Amino acid sequence: PGRAGCGATRVRAGQTVTNKNSLDLLRLVAAAMVLYSHQYALLGLAEPAFISWDTIGRAGVTIFFFLSGYLVWSSWDRDPHFKRFFQRRVLRIFPALWVVCLLSVFVLGPVVSVLSLRDYFLSSLTWSYLATALLVPARILPGLFTANHFPLVVNGSLWTLPVEFLCYCTIAVVGLTVLAAKLRRGLAIGLALAGVVLVATYGPLVIGVFFVPHLEMVAMFWWGAVYGYCLKRERERFGVAVVFFAIAFTAFALLGPRGFERTAMLVCAAALVHVARHVTAGARLTDPLGDLSYGVYIFAFPVQQLGVHYGRGLGWSFGTYLSVSLLATLGLAYASWHRVEKRALRFKPASRSMA
Repeated sequence: PGRAGCGATRVRAGQTVTNKNSLDLLRLVAAAMVLYSHQYALLGLAEPAFISWDTIGRAGVTIFFFLSGYLVWSSWDRDPHFKRFFQRRVLRIFPALWVVCLLSVFVLGPVVSVLSLRDYFLSSLTWSYLATALLVPARILPGLFTANHFPLVVNGSLWTLPVEFLCYCTIAVVGLTVLAAKLRRGLAIGLALAGVVLVATYGPLVIGVFFVPHLEMVAMFWWGAVYGYCLKRERERFGVAVVFFAIAFTAFALLGPRGFERTAMLVCAAALVHVARHVTAGARLTDPLGDLSYGVYIFAFPVQQLGVHYGRGLGWSFGTYLSVSLLATLGLAYASWHRVEKRALRFKPASRSMA
């Protein structure tokens, strides 16, 4: 989540462009929040709360989606071209995802599974897990982590990636509608926002409460898109959009059983993103390391499951589990950024203005 390729460091047309803000640091902190929260759950403990509104992990995911909405809408707004837009999205999400999926199936599985090598590779679950690389999360591999609190589950964090890519599709649909119907951007975004707010509120009544977080994250993404639009509001009259945004915000806050909690999380995420845009100190930390947040997010869960698997008989404290998981995940994220993600971004197409 939150991977628009726009932060403290961008790679565009084979060159690195430095942007002095703290968005990469904020993404890294959000990924660390998810890791920290999951460490409790994977040890069979209750996840800590974020000011009683939700878990710390869900707060991190909220930051990801709001920031992604802002950056992805801004990317479309700069270059509203369907093919180039999805080329950028694919190059940002899939290369590292393919790596973590292949490592899970062909390295982690054979080493950890209680099944024989033959039985492991003959299991249909092994091969169906590869669908995760195409944003169809399979969750489990046969014989892994059977004594853990989440047996067989390899990477529980990946549920957000199909939701994220769905959000990209909605941006493209709205953007193309604006171009085809010559609608004002504000009106189109306002209508889209009103729609996702209603779906987030009443959708679970139709498709089930399991999808509450999925639908809420789509709404958070579109609130981020609203933020990105508002930063460029000088391009058109703003009045009609403000009415839609105000109605949507009121509905988001008052409708449904989680109105207050989700609105409070939204306000916190928006405030953090706004501050990070204007603070330059974070770039001094993240520029030398690279953008590690996506790698931390997608590698953390299997690393933590592995830590629980091997640390069970060693009498490790919570702090030991957390430290080992964090250090190992940061190492993998560093390798992922420099060996996979950064290299893939060199193939991003230039925008229309640069062509």
